[in-house]
Amino acid sequence: MSATVLIVTDVFGNTPAIASLQRSLGQSCIVASPFDDGYSAKNEQDAYQAFLAAGGVHTYAKKLQAIVQEQTQIRHVIGFSAGASAWWLSNNSHLNDLHSTTLFYGSRIRDHLDIKCQHPTHLIFAEHENAYQPQQVVKALRQRGYEAELAIGCKHGFMNPYSSGFSLKTQTHYLEVLARKIAQKHEPAIPLAFGT
Repeated sequence: MSATVLIVTDVFGNTPAIASLQRSLGQSCIVASPFDDGYSAKNEQDAYQAFLAAGGVHTYAKKLQAIVQEQTQIRHVIGFSAGASAWWLSNNSHLNDLHSTTLFYGSRIRDHLDIKCQHPTHLIFAEHENAYQPQQVVKALRQRGYEAELAIGCKHGFMNPYSSGFSLKTQTHYLEVLARKIAQKHEPAIPLAFGT
């Protein structure tokens, strides 16, 4: 069975938490990490430094473009932090059958609001960020027609148990949202035959 869900990790890479996410979705998944092999960080600072050493968000975006060239069966994308930003920058508009994209706290998206995604895209930002005002980003994205929202009371990393911003309550809520999106059947519309 070919994988239909692409999970694009944050700077921590492919962790046991990502394996847990895959199990909770109940779908075959492909995991994209900024690292070529099993990198493991002790803390966020080390993970971020390793991410920069691996080429940063633009290199990660190019890696994602290469993945989707080979994996044309992808129907759902879930991206976190640097992964969300990299997916946004990769602008994979040639994926014709992409049903949903859900991007969590992709902070560099704020620098590239002019990108136009051709697929249904749901952007979720933490209410509290040190480097920028997520409220302004959400407002700008909504004005451009995107489904964008704030996770109220949350900090960056609320979906990642390895992050200092982790929130179990918020993670549980969004895992349910993701499961519903992925479980939806996307059947082609049946043409209606009108009487003669």
